[in-house]
Amino acid sequence: MMKKAGYSALKEMYGLPDITHHVTSYIVSGARKTVDHQEYYPPIYAPEDTLGGHLEFALKFEGVNLGLLAELFAVAPINDLVSYIQSKPSGINTRRAWFYYEFLTGEQLDIPDLDSTVGYVDALGSKAYVVRTGVRMQRYRVRNNLLGNQHFCPVVRKTNVLKQYSWESMRDHAAAIVSSYDAETLARAVNYLYTKETRSSFAIEHEEPTATKMERFGKALQSVRKFPHLDKQALIDLQSIMLDERFAASDYRDDQNYVGETVGRREIFHFISPKPEDVSQLMQGLIDFLASSDDIDPVVVAAVASFGFVFIHPFDDGNGRTHRYMIHHTLANRGVTPEGVIFPVSATMLNHVHEYDACLESFSKSIMPLIDFVSNDDASIEVLNETVNLYRYFDATRMAEYLYACVDATIEGELKVELQTVSAFAHARKAIDAAFDLPEKQKNLFLKLCWQGKGQISKAKRKSHFDAFTDDEIDMMQRLVTPYFAVESGEDG
Repeated sequence: MMKKAGYSALKEMYGLPDITHHVTSYIVSGARKTVDHQEYYPPIYAPEDTLGGHLEFALKFEGVNLGLLAELFAVAPINDLVSYIQSKPSGINTRRAWFYYEFLTGEQLDIPDLDSTVGYVDALGSKAYVVRTGVRMQRYRVRNNLLGNQHFCPVVRKTNVLKQYSWESMRDHAAAIVSSYDAETLARAVNYLYTKETRSSFAIEHEEPTATKMERFGKALQSVRKFPHLDKQALIDLQSIMLDERFAASDYRDDQNYVGETVGRREIFHFISPKPEDVSQLMQGLIDFLASSDDIDPVVVAAVASFGFVFIHPFDDGNGRTHRYMIHHTLANRGVTPEGVIFPVSATMLNHVHEYDACLESFSKSIMPLIDFVSNDDASIEVLNETVNLYRYFDATRMAEYLYACVDATIEGELKVELQTVSAFAHARKAIDAAFDLPEKQKNLFLKLCWQGKGQISKAKRKSHFDAFTDDEIDMMQRLVTPYFAVESGEDG
């Protein structure tokens, strides 16, 4: 015997869209066990084969899937739901179901408010989910600790991957790294990191930027603390900074866009963004989420907001760069990034671009089977069904895991290595200056080659570039710089 339970049973009972959930449950003969993302329960766990039975099972054992709940509440008989809630009005999961219905639909059920003697329960369990402090909802005696609001509310599960990270530890570690260098070294390193971040952000999109585009995006990155709050106008202003003024946005897009490619005579669609009429509401929900998220883990906020933004794709151009800008904006304004410094996260993403693409594709692959659309002869498309909830209530766990890994790798890699490199060059230059009077061009070339050779210059390069110096002089210069360069070399400082 094997029978579906929880969300998967509700999908079949009410013909719900096959929205992905992180686990699928079955009632089977035998012991309780987990295999991959399948949960098997013995018959003693079997719920009643009703709306209330499977909804109770889902909330108790499978967690919260707001997208599926929204679809369920749109079609399930109200009387059945009311009967389930009134069967045990003070029950933990009946109260949660009651709250979720009114939160997701904006409609009130014909049920009286609970007595004030009933204790409060969290909408999301804090052991299983990343949550906010929460607001007490007296009607249900439920503490609304969801991350967002009715118009934009992803969830993030506390996986073992996320549990190993701490944004406070990352903040303190980055601050300790930065504080160990003098102001001149730091300034030189930061200048290079801004340039590297700008180049990497364009390179992710396989774009070779002009000097003007580089300057515009670099200017935007350096202004992250000048936009303490991102609202619609701030995002439009950012577009005008980052894009050619001829193509800068004055409002959200009013057309249907998508990501695809033409193969032979066929158009292959990889990602379809929300319908244009849904964009404004989704973006306002995202902006409201950002404005009220001070009590949420800032790396999670950066992941939810930035990936949510790129999924909504509110502008015709520049969405990818703005998505990555939002990461910097959140980390800087929430105190994760040290003052005056940038984490070149895009450089880390570029170095591991397959993981970045896989993170984006995990979302697109989950929603594409659920979108009904037609393509037109002019390469435009038309979405035929309602899709707004796909972008409103997605599971952002993978995005949070990915961004945490990126920030951690960036601090340990790009930030730390660049500061070490700039410091090594500064000390090596001073050592050379104290003993030799080299022309600046020759000195810079010597330092570059020594860095690449971990303190040594080959015989061929000695002859081709430094034939004016004796071997003894070159040996002496090498001995001067070896303490600084006899390490794993990175990029040129």
